[in-house]
Amino acid sequence: MKKEEWFTPDYYPEFSCKADKCRHTCCSTWRIPVSKKEYQKLITMECSEDLNRRVQSAFVIPETVNDDVYRYVSFNWLGQCPIQEKGLCSLHAEKGEGYLPKACKLYPRSLKKVGVHNVASCSSSCERIIEMLYERKDLHIISIEMEAENELFYEIGEEEGEQILLFQELIKDHTTSLCQSISDICKIINEKEFSKDYHEDIDPLPEGLKLLKRFIGQNNLFGQIAMEVYERYEKEKELYEKDKEGFEKRYPDWMPFFERMINNSMIYECFPFVDKRADRTSVYKGLCLTYGLLRLVCIGYCSLHNKKEDLIDATAALFHLIEHTAFYYNAPLICDNAAVFLKL
Repeated sequence: MKKEEWFTPDYYPEFSCKADKCRHTCCSTWRIPVSKKEYQKLITMECSEDLNRRVQSAFVIPETVNDDVYRYVSFNWLGQCPIQEKGLCSLHAEKGEGYLPKACKLYPRSLKKVGVHNVASCSSSCERIIEMLYERKDLHIISIEMEAENELFYEIGEEEGEQILLFQELIKDHTTSLCQSISDICKIINEKEFSKDYHEDIDPLPEGLKLLKRFIGQNNLFGQIAMEVYERYEKEKELYEKDKEGFEKRYPDWMPFFERMINNSMIYECFPFVDKRADRTSVYKGLCLTYGLLRLVCIGYCSLHNKKEDLIDATAALFHLIEHTAFYYNAPLICDNAAVFLKL
C-alpha cells in the first residue's frame, strides 16, 4: 500500500488509545459488528484455552444477518466485552492487532473518501478525543502522508465539497457567538423553515426535557446522564438559569470548547452530507439539536458532578448517541421545533 495525502484534524497524528486508563471503554455496551470472514477467523484461530473460551462465548446473532454484520459482540453481566479484562483486550494482547475486528481496530478513527479527497478523522464519542479537544485552543485541518485504506466513500461534487469547508469555517468564526454561527449555517441550508422554526414562541427547556426522556432507560452512560438531568429540571425548571450561570462561570471557555467538538463532529460526519437518506432540513435540525443537547446535558450534569472528567464523560456519551445512530436522519421525527434548542 502506497502513501497518499490525507486531510485530518491536527490532533489526529497525536492520538493514541488510553486503553485501561479509560474511564468508559469503547467496548462497553457497544454493538460491535463482526463480519463473516472475521468471525470464522476468530473461532478457528489457535490460541490459549482462556482466550478460546472467551471468544467462543463472545458473539450473538443479529436480527438481520449478512456478510458484513454476521455477528455482534455480546456483553457480560457488567455490560462489557467478554474478551476484555481490566480494560485491556485479551485478543489484542495474545494475537495482535491483525485479529481484531475492523470496528475495534479502527475506532475512534474513520477513514473516508470524500469526493476526490482522503479524509481521516476521529469520533467525538471517544473520551481521549474529547480530552484533546478540551486541551486545545483551536482545531485545524492539516495534510499528512500516510498508508491507509478507505472504509467509506462519499460521492459529492465540487460545490458540495466547498460547502463542507464553508460550514467548518463558519463554525470557527470567533467574531460571533457559536449560536449565531449555527444559525448562519441553518439559514444557508433552509432559511425560510429555520426562521419560522426559530421564532416559534416555545420554551426550549421543556422541549429539551421531553427529548431527554426518550433516552432514559438506555443501558449506557448517556441513559444514566439523561435521567439525572431530566430529574433535576422536571419539577424545578427555575434551577436551569442558576445552573447555566454556574456552568459558564466554572467553564468560561465553554463556547470555544463546544465549537471544537461540534466542528470535529461535522468533519467526522462530512456535514451537511452526513447521510444521503437525510434531506437538508433534517441536517439543520440535527445541528440545532446537537448544540441544544450539549448545553442542556453539560449544564445539568455538571451542576451535580463538578469534576472536569464529568464534563468529558457527558459530552463523549452524547456524541456516542449523535455519531453512532441515525441521529440526523431522525432529527425531524424526534423534535418538531429543533431550532428553539439554540436558545438553551
